Amino acid sequence: MSNEKRLVLFVVLTVLSILGIQFLMDVTGLNPPLPKKPQQPIAQANPPADAKAVPKPAGPVAPETPRPEVAAIKQGDGKDQEKGPAVEPPKARPEKVAPVKPEELVLGSATDRSPDGYRLEVQLEQKGAGVASVASSRFEAEHVGGAMRHLPLQLLRPDPTAPPSLVLALLTPRKERGSPASEAAEAGTTAVPEAPEDGNKADEFPDKTDEILWEVERDEQGRVVRPISKTPPGAKGPVEGQRVVFRTRVEPLGVELTKTFTLFKGEDGFDVTLEFRSPERDQALSYTLLGPHGIPIEGEWYTGTFRDAFFGQVDGNKTKVVTRSAQEIVKAQQSPETFTSLPLKYAGIENQYFAVLVEPYPTPKTPESRWDSQTVGTVIHPPDPQFTQKADIGVEITSKPIAIGPNRPEVHTYRVFAGPKTTDALAPFGAVELASYHKSGWTILGWQIGIPYAPEVAAIISPLLDRIYGLTAWVARGFGGSKGNYGVAIILLTLLVRMLMFPLGRKQAMAAKKMQELQPLLKEIQEKYKNDREKQGRETMALYKKHGVNPLGGCLPALIQLPIFVGLWQALNTSVNLRQAPFLYIRDLAAPDMLFKFPYGIEVPWLGRYFNLLPFLVVALMLVQTKLFSPPATTPEAETQQKMMKYMMIFMAFMFYKVPSGLGIYFITSSLWQIGERLLLPKVTHATIQPGASGDEGSPPGGGRGGKGGPDGDGAPSKPTGKLAQLWERVKEEAAKDPTIRNMGLDKDQNKDRDRGKGKPRARPGRRG
Repeated sequence: MSNEKRLVLFVVLTVLSILGIQFLMDVTGLNPPLPKKPQQPIAQANPPADAKAVPKPAGPVAPETPRPEVAAIKQGDGKDQEKGPAVEPPKARPEKVAPVKPEELVLGSATDRSPDGYRLEVQLEQKGAGVASVASSRFEAEHVGGAMRHLPLQLLRPDPTAPPSLVLALLTPRKERGSPASEAAEAGTTAVPEAPEDGNKADEFPDKTDEILWEVERDEQGRVVRPISKTPPGAKGPVEGQRVVFRTRVEPLGVELTKTFTLFKGEDGFDVTLEFRSPERDQALSYTLLGPHGIPIEGEWYTGTFRDAFFGQVDGNKTKVVTRSAQEIVKAQQSPETFTSLPLKYAGIENQYFAVLVEPYPTPKTPESRWDSQTVGTVIHPPDPQFTQKADIGVEITSKPIAIGPNRPEVHTYRVFAGPKTTDALAPFGAVELASYHKSGWTILGWQIGIPYAPEVAAIISPLLDRIYGLTAWVARGFGGSKGNYGVAIILLTLLVRMLMFPLGRKQAMAAKKMQELQPLLKEIQEKYKNDREKQGRETMALYKKHGVNPLGGCLPALIQLPIFVGLWQALNTSVNLRQAPFLYIRDLAAPDMLFKFPYGIEVPWLGRYFNLLPFLVVALMLVQTKLFSPPATTPEAETQQKMMKYMMIFMAFMFYKVPSGLGIYFITSSLWQIGERLLLPKVTHATIQPGASGDEGSPPGGGRGGKGGPDGDGAPSKPTGKLAQLWERVKEEAAKDPTIRNMGLDKDQNKDRDRGKGKPRARPGRRG
């Protein structure tokens, strides 16, 4: 047994023994689990939806009176009142807000599958007037454990231990240290109770609007959900929708707040309108809006994308998108990264296939038109230190100070998108950048590695995949089917890309073959001039020039192909249409193939509970390619390198063990094409370069026209008659002249036979000189 095999056997046995001992200790109970650390208490958790107890309201609410719609606000007739020296501390509210049943606070429907129906179901929460959950009527929940549960996908999951999404917290300007209260009056603001001086420019007002029950306005018929309609430009008729209106009053400030949620059919989002009124006096305040949080993790045991936060900023005519993982946001929790320099276009959270974002509407174009001052990523729950990449994260948007007063309300509208990351769904919200692979690349040892132009290529390939799927659906309808197949579409897409890249692939193969033939001559030069590096380099370049070989001929085509193949990989890795798409025994092309589940509930470290076949098929085809086309090792170093490459390929099978099965089909199809391209194309007609030869024999021998074009020199048959036969003969003649490479030993044997047929003198027949 060689030393390399002994080393590999030692490493394998060591790893297996460690895993076996760990497994036996877990089974026998000798390794009890460590006690979990108690989590830090969370600030005043929300009660469950079915809780009967209603928290005490913190202050009075204005009497219920009919109010106009937010979209048609008119100036009132209130008069300015004198400003007092200071506002008294908050008093107990004399009246309680009537609680509303959770089933009355539902917009849309999660079971509406009609083409023009509701795409979302938004569950609102009265406490804080926020969004408790968002469900999709177009996508089903993840199939856990292979079980096909036909449940609506929760884009924002309900969480009774966290504040709801889109809750509002008021911030009031702080008096600078040592400054008199008159400065606040001169600035047009009202003095507020002193807050702790911690260096912040603004303080959250004690009467927290995100922790109180808001009053729910009912229409004339007593309905909480009001039916509305609109007629978009170019629409054939009106579009139906629904609306819910909340309101509250912050008594110490005399500020009236109205929050309106609007949802229409056929849209992947809804609107949130905030109205601020101060009917008694002029004042300035700002607010913090908690963005969406609670997006689920798709494929938690195999995915590489858990939860990310993204921030899109207006940068001239472009959108600058910055993505931060949950792990990065948790790491920067003590000093979070703020986005302030450019106007905010949108911000939100995403997983591999879906996104939920909030954006100011209309989109600010200049710094003067923006009303946001900063946006940060935030952590909703204290994360598990061992799994920070799975932390529940969100975004917070802080507004600039807004000036309000009698007859001077302020209205801010936000649009919320909740749906798949596809171009068609994101285009109405101006966020098509999220439809492509918009991460900066892979982070390896702290370095950001990205492939130029790969995202642009992915943006082209994604719609191409959908068109090819439409072709498969058209063919299926011809045989009585109703749907296409994305597995077949991936195969056809891979073949199409490989066909387009065929000229570059052929040049790369030709360059590799020529370099392989020159290896004996290069070895002679290295041995002859091993003590003179400069002379060795000159002779090597002269040899390349003499035989017309470009040392970079094999690298340049590969560099050109790299963005295309990486873009294809990114397109398949982010295509939501592959989610839950079946093919053969595979139930979900967006997940590993999961051929079978390990018995007795065994969970293999790193591999999980399922055996995936496709990664091993991919590596097997790579080994076949290496065996067929790699040049024979001429030195001990080259032999060792080839052995290490074989071991690395086996290691790659475990590295890519959890890739989506759609990517596995792509790799298998691409490898089969490459093997067929090298084996089935016409053979090379030029002679193999021999050690010590001049290399001028590299041109193909004259195999006359009209013959077979082969090196054997067999007689050519008479040219057949007929146009098709003549065309076929011309194709074969061109193929004979085409210097395409096939790395087979048969070429060498035929070259030897041809040399003998020409009667060349040889010192020892049957041996190479």
